[in-house]
Amino acid sequence: MSIPMDENQFANIKKAFEARGGVISSSAEIDRHLDMMGADAATLNENTILIRHNTIPSASAIFEELIHTAQYRTGRAASGNWNDMEIEAKLKLIKYQKHYKIPDIENEITLQQLEKLINQREVT
Repeated sequence: MSIPMDENQFANIKKAFEARGGVISSSAEIDRHLDMMGADAATLNENTILIRHNTIPSASAIFEELIHTAQYRTGRAASGNWNDMEIEAKLKLIKYQKHYKIPDIENEITLQQLEKLINQREVT
């Protein structure tokens, strides 16, 4: 279950990200891309986040993508190990749930996703 984050909080995050050269982009075409990925948002690189058109993302979605941009900036995404990047992001979302104002229901979903990712890593 995805709960849109506070509109003012999102506006402030977007403004700060864009002030340092980042882009948070949305369009109907991006929606189709996210549908194919089964995602609410995606990170292309250290400066580009894709979100659904005409919606405010959940706190979990936007903060996870911001974590991924930091992974790109610090070279941790260069290895291409998507699973490890996702695990790292989920752990940080859980750790900073209250600071990021992530609702409990979203945190529960993040915990479930983390468990699935860890299980996938153990299988491979």
